[in-house]
Amino acid sequence: MSMFEPLILSPEEALRLRQRAELAVGEYVARGRKVYPEMPLARLLGALGRFGITAEEAPRALQLLGARVVEVPSFVAKYNYRVTFSDELLARCRRAYEEYRRSES
Repeated sequence: MSMFEPLILSPEEALRLRQRAELAVGEYVARGRKVYPEMPLARLLGALGRFGITAEEAPRALQLLGARVVEVPSFVAKYNYRVTFSDELLARCRRAYEEYRRSES
C-alpha cells in the first residue's frame, strides 16, 4: 500500500474512475508508447488527462485499476509516484480501449 492519502469515493465514483483509467492506459499502450517495468506517473498524465483524470486523482485511479503505485520522495520528481503494471493488466486495458474505439465509430 502506498503512502498517499486516498480519495474518498462512492462505489459508483470509484467504478467510473477505474473505467476511465483503464481507457487511458489502454490508449497509452495502443499508441505504441513504451511501458517500463516501473515508470513515473508523469509519463501517463497526458493520457489520463484526455479521459478527465487529474494529477491529484491519478494515483488513486491507477491503484483502483490494479497497478502498483508507490510514493517516492518529493525531491525525486514533480509528481512523486512510480507505477508498475502487470502484462495482464496492460492487455486488459488495451482490449477495453479498442472496444471503446469500436463503439465510438
